[in-house]
Amino acid sequence: MKQKKDILVEVLGQNYTIKTTADKNYIDKVANYVNSTMKELKNSGMDPKTEQLRIAILACMNIADELFKEKESKYSENQLLDRIKSKTISLKEYVDQQILSFEKRNETGE
Repeated sequence: MKQKKDILVEVLGQNYTIKTTADKNYIDKVANYVNSTMKELKNSGMDPKTEQLRIAILACMNIADELFKEKESKYSENQLLDRIKSKTISLKEYVDQQILSFEKRNETGE
């Protein structure tokens, strides 16, 4: 089992310690993504006095929206793959039947 370690990240000028088994580079990428999403909201014409909690909640909503859209896209891709697999199996069965039929005709001399 991997040992948890503390990783320091900065989001909107605040330092946070993350206790995790994940790689530091990965945690830094996640923190940078959250930070850039929050900065984008903060700089999008919102009232400069807007509290960080409001910005954080809006950033969470945006990130969750991206996550849900990605999951839906992946679900659609999986459905397509399932249909392709099904069609491939059906095609293989059809080809097998045609081969058997051809072999039977050759045996009987038709």
